[in-house]
Amino acid sequence: MKFNGMTVREMLNLPILKDATLVSGAGGLDRIVRYIDIMEIPDIEGWLREGELILTTGYSIRHDPGLLTKLVEHLANAGAAGVALKPERFIHYIPQAMIDMGNRHNIPIIQLPDGIPYVDITYPVMELILDKQGALLRRSEEIYKTLTSLVLNNSGIQAVADNVAELLRSPIRVVNRAGDVLVASPPGSQEQEQPPASDARQWDITVDKQTAGKLIVEKQQLDALELVCIEQARLVFALELMRRKIADDTETRLRGNFFEELLMGLPLSIQDVENKGRQLGLAPEWTWEIAMIEGERSYFEEHAAFMGKINELISRESRNRQVRSHVLRQGDRLLLLLSSPRTDDREWSESIKRFVRSWSHVRTGFGTKYPLWEIQRSYVEAKKAVMIGSRLDKIQRFFRYDEVELFSLLLDSSDYVNFDSLVEKHLGKLLEYDQENGTDLMVTLYHYLAEGGSLIEAANRLYIHRNSVKYRLDRIKDIADIDLDGMQKRLTYYLCTAFHLLKNKG
Repeated sequence: MKFNGMTVREMLNLPILKDATLVSGAGGLDRIVRYIDIMEIPDIEGWLREGELILTTGYSIRHDPGLLTKLVEHLANAGAAGVALKPERFIHYIPQAMIDMGNRHNIPIIQLPDGIPYVDITYPVMELILDKQGALLRRSEEIYKTLTSLVLNNSGIQAVADNVAELLRSPIRVVNRAGDVLVASPPGSQEQEQPPASDARQWDITVDKQTAGKLIVEKQQLDALELVCIEQARLVFALELMRRKIADDTETRLRGNFFEELLMGLPLSIQDVENKGRQLGLAPEWTWEIAMIEGERSYFEEHAAFMGKINELISRESRNRQVRSHVLRQGDRLLLLLSSPRTDDREWSESIKRFVRSWSHVRTGFGTKYPLWEIQRSYVEAKKAVMIGSRLDKIQRFFRYDEVELFSLLLDSSDYVNFDSLVEKHLGKLLEYDQENGTDLMVTLYHYLAEGGSLIEAANRLYIHRNSVKYRLDRIKDIADIDLDGMQKRLTYYLCTAFHLLKNKG
């Protein structure tokens, strides 16, 4: 806590200084005097402190009065309160350059009457400063006890905010790192997120050495007691946010364990799932879908930028939908368990797709919507979407299960149907050519067929010019002796190329 002292103006009103004269620096009369000291050595630059008032006769610089001008500069640089001189005995007068410098920097220069002992000045000044500090300490303790008792008695963060706003005589808000309002007083100001007013001031609130939010006060000028209140309020809000964090972490851990049970496919009845879900704040009428994000493990570390951004996105979107979603880390992949009201038509996939597009080295698979007790089905689908989609298209990074469902069925049926012989029959020559020459004509053929025979779209998929696609297709026709005219023929080649790419993990 940084104690205020008394202003230079207040000091000059002391009886002992009734005959003192303000020579310069009237613009600095509201500077705070926190210390008072005597200067009788010429080099004091390294000894000055903020809020210090210097008393001097000028004895140490009597042979070079020009040093008085430099003294004022040193005082200004240190944020000192001012200087009081007894010039009669050693320097006889205050140089005009010093007076001008005092006015320029608003450093009060006071001429003291000769004959006043320093102790008669220092004693009453320090006595008043210490009295103020003592009163401030006592009031600070009272404020801290009042606010902490609200937290300990579980009165809630709103009660703390209301007390702080009353003490400060100003509206206040506490926001989290994303800028969302956690509490405001008066309460009506939290109905929507607002930028701070132009005269607002902000202070960080720290929890576990991490900035958890900010205290915003809609008031620019604060006196000493109000600044003390701010410091105590920050501590108390930090306690409340810590308590919330512990509760949230515990609930998140319990929800995570519950979701792990569901994803493992443990035999739980619908009634058991609904009851446990309700206990964890999960409404039975919500639908659920899973997004699986794979990428570098460093992306998914607790304090990584990716995790911070994705958590903010999930929190914001869930709040808009008035649901609870969950983020589950599994090594080098992330599971997003995303809920929606049954009647909500908004698509989570669009928000997630926009987000992951800005992050390289990640790929995402999206399952379809199911009730909570069938969430494992969405998990399996998201897993298949990533696996199948990335084999068919090594450039694309976002895959929906409904877009690859046909290929999933194709893979499943390959356990009972010999598709390898079909591929060999229709595209064996092309496969042999690719293997011998290190080409990827099978990939070109797949994308051409997947894009409905469009040279332009295939070129976009392959990141090559459409003329290059046309040249490759001519080579394919010559090598494999295939005919791409007719829908049935194209479907056959399409399924064959897709099956080959799915079976060939490389």
